[in-house]
Amino acid sequence: MLNFWITAGVTLLVGLAAAAIYRLYLHPLAKFPGPKLAAVTHLYEAYYDVLKKGRYVFEFERMHNKYGPIVRIGPNELHIRDSEYYNTLYNMTNRLDKYEWFYSMLGNPQASFGTIRSDVHRVRRGALSPFFSLKAVAKFYPHVQSIVNRLMQRMELCSERDEPIPLFYAYRCMTVDIISEYVFGHQMGMLDRADWGSDFYSAWRSLWELSPTIRQLPFLMDLIMSTPRWITQMTDPRALEVVDLFSYIDRQVKIVLDSDPEKIEAQAQPPVVWELSKSDVLPASEKTFKRLAVEANGMVAAGFETTGGTLTMITYLLLTHQHVFQKLLEELEEAIPDPDNIPNVLVLEKLPYLFAVVKESLRITVGAYSRLSRVNHHESMRYNDWIIPAGTAIGMSALFISHDPLIFPSPFTFNPHRWLEPDGSIGATALRLEHYLVPFGKGPRSCVGLNLAYAELYSVIATVLRRFGRRLELFETAERDMEVVSDYFAGMTRRPNGVEGNGLRVKVRKL
Repeated sequence: MLNFWITAGVTLLVGLAAAAIYRLYLHPLAKFPGPKLAAVTHLYEAYYDVLKKGRYVFEFERMHNKYGPIVRIGPNELHIRDSEYYNTLYNMTNRLDKYEWFYSMLGNPQASFGTIRSDVHRVRRGALSPFFSLKAVAKFYPHVQSIVNRLMQRMELCSERDEPIPLFYAYRCMTVDIISEYVFGHQMGMLDRADWGSDFYSAWRSLWELSPTIRQLPFLMDLIMSTPRWITQMTDPRALEVVDLFSYIDRQVKIVLDSDPEKIEAQAQPPVVWELSKSDVLPASEKTFKRLAVEANGMVAAGFETTGGTLTMITYLLLTHQHVFQKLLEELEEAIPDPDNIPNVLVLEKLPYLFAVVKESLRITVGAYSRLSRVNHHESMRYNDWIIPAGTAIGMSALFISHDPLIFPSPFTFNPHRWLEPDGSIGATALRLEHYLVPFGKGPRSCVGLNLAYAELYSVIATVLRRFGRRLELFETAERDMEVVSDYFAGMTRRPNGVEGNGLRVKVRKL
């Protein structure tokens, strides 16, 4: 028996050594620069993303400074830091697959966002896109403004009670209610929760924090979902939050699909889940309950966190840059004389300084920090003098585009004026810079909900400033609370649990 284990151990070591030698010297990417350990094993990434909690993307900067604009960051993956190449890699004509190993962290390849193959994604995206078009969002906009107004009412109530407002959570409550209204036809009621949805956020945050581990151990998600609930509760409370979250979304989808068709069809804008279930674009296999539930889960996740995070940062930046705050407030007071009658997004986006503040805030916050890895299985690709073999994963992080000092001088300075002409108008400068503004990605895989996200950003900032104006002030919020410390696809600050951080909190002074 001892001989068996010795033989097995020796065989394993020989196999590992052979794999390492192949990846270092014989692999098609052997000639590309980068850390040797990253070329040998995914455990190099695991060290930064699992043990150091979402820090691998920040390590890329050190790698690029040492090795140059193209770096081997994994056994079969490259990362490029070159703002001019972003629109080449992520353009509308490139029908590239997503890198299955990287996106396995999502555990939901049946959702449009996590779809690996470009041909399958094209079908799913084709069914989904009409519901997030400019026309569809404009039709839905009164619902957006109504939910924003509910947030204002609760903030006013906090003001009367002299209570601090946890805007970190409040904005996410609002964005959840907006996306759930859009997807399910009814709100999840986050704005009515006494805890400001902190438990809901905690469940999602637990899933995101598990994602780097799931990438290393893809079977883990299936294991979590199949384990009896009482066992999960005893062994891993974070995983239990994820299980309960998925069950909750499943119930919302079932409610919609079991609804009276006549009542649904009578609505001015039927829920997205319902419309997908009746879509002529999708085959029957794409309209099963399981597939639609996974799609809904993806829409809720994408629809609340990045927008809520951006609103959090915009508010903090405005309150810590009073000259910007005052200038924006003056523009809004002139353009919107009645704070109870906020114009629609088509009007708001034409206000020059508001436009500049939104664009600059999106640049600062970055959006998706992750590297959005793509694979061309059919032919090699070129980057400068490098020929990248077919089948190689290639990624770029928007972090290095948004904070590129060659495009955006003093990139860490909040400067809305950079987007405007000398006379303060929107013109050629904004057009040039928008080419490098990529918080929603680019190409056929760009964020399907960007029109809805813009509607929320413009509505919330205009409404908050017109309702509360100079009464709004920070409350026990430090720069540390706003620092992005982890990449769990989106850049994330410390948990606002009073231990790691506090998140954004404000007070509204009484009238």
